[in-house]
Amino acid sequence: MKKQFMRAKQIANQSIGRAEKTEISDSLQQIEKKAEATKKSLSTVIKVLTPYINGIGVDKDKRLRKNHSSHLGQSLQECTANLPTDSVVKSVVTDLSTALNEIGKLQAGAETKIDEEVITPISNVLENDGASKARKRLSMARLDMDAAKSRLNKEKERNSGSVNLVKLKALNDEYDSNEKIFNQAQDSLAVEHLQFLSNETMIASSLLSFVDSQMQCLKDTVAVYEAFRPSIQKSIEQSPRKKVFGVSLAEHLQSFNCEIAVVLEECIKFITENGIETEGLFRITGSASQMKLLRAAYDGIGSIEILLDEKDFIAGIHSIAGTLKQYLRELEEPLMTHELYNEWIEAAKIADPQERLQELWRVNRTLPKENYDNLKYLIAFLAQLAENAEVNKMSSSNIALVMAPNLLQSSHQGLDTPTKQVHFNEITSVVQNLIDHYEWFFQEDCV
Repeated sequence: MKKQFMRAKQIANQSIGRAEKTEISDSLQQIEKKAEATKKSLSTVIKVLTPYINGIGVDKDKRLRKNHSSHLGQSLQECTANLPTDSVVKSVVTDLSTALNEIGKLQAGAETKIDEEVITPISNVLENDGASKARKRLSMARLDMDAAKSRLNKEKERNSGSVNLVKLKALNDEYDSNEKIFNQAQDSLAVEHLQFLSNETMIASSLLSFVDSQMQCLKDTVAVYEAFRPSIQKSIEQSPRKKVFGVSLAEHLQSFNCEIAVVLEECIKFITENGIETEGLFRITGSASQMKLLRAAYDGIGSIEILLDEKDFIAGIHSIAGTLKQYLRELEEPLMTHELYNEWIEAAKIADPQERLQELWRVNRTLPKENYDNLKYLIAFLAQLAENAEVNKMSSSNIALVMAPNLLQSSHQGLDTPTKQVHFNEITSVVQNLIDHYEWFFQEDCV
């Protein structure tokens, strides 16, 4: 108790400047500064890594529950519950959720490895650091030494005649003893700091383990995605719901595994069965809202049959015809192709009727097979339409006027104002000749 009282008194005297306070050595201060800075940094490393790995000492199941990839995978799986089995979104999301669950397991494993190989070793080094106790011993030793020094100095300051030599020697011995303890305490604290700093290489190696763990996890994650990507790609490629308008004819036919474009087949069938004698077909504009709905049905579900079967939906014949014309107009390349545009035009300019027909026949036979087949299908219908001209008022010339700009155009010219095309008369002539002489142009295909 007496020693504690003397220490408290010494602290009080030092705080008001009545007693000196011995400074620790410069070398110890430098060592301590470096050690404390390192400890602070490592404590921060653990602090920021802990939430990154979803906690220290957490079991695998709890890590999986906290893992963002696993949580996302489960949430995505739940999102597909109400989708039809043939939905491409359901197929893709199911594969993606499975992949994310696999990735979640990889990440949880990587988190456990970081916990064991990075955080635990650093934490052990920090927890086993004896500097705190050594610093406390040094503080006590310094107080004891400074107190002994103060008592010795006071005794020396007395009148030499009244000095008690025995007491003076005892105080001097006490000071020497406390000074020795103080120096030993400084050495002990320096040893603790240096021993801690000696672990830097080991700590750095554990941080390298973090890098290695993350690299491996990323590699494994990429491998999982690479394994699932072909299945996802296949689902997309095999999806029946593909855009119809604005794509190339070849792409459309391949996507729907057909020889005649779906729009041509369905619209022509509907018009043939329900209104081929309707006046002004392809000339009179259909309902904008119906045409928008029909187009959306093609792009959304690849067919308009579901609409035509709906009792409440009364499809205007002009809307069906307008949709067909719009499809032809928006093909990525016109049905009669950009490449053959000049040849069609030059053939139409031939003055002699027989020579003109022969040249048109030749150009027609150079069309790609899919273009030829679909053009034949369309012209056969238009020829049938023209046969009913007395009723529907759509002669071959009238049909050609409204249809030709949608079938043939230069690659350098748009169709926003088709009547202003440079070769409007020629392309109209080409289409009219195809309609008027359908059987001759496609005779080898006639039965």
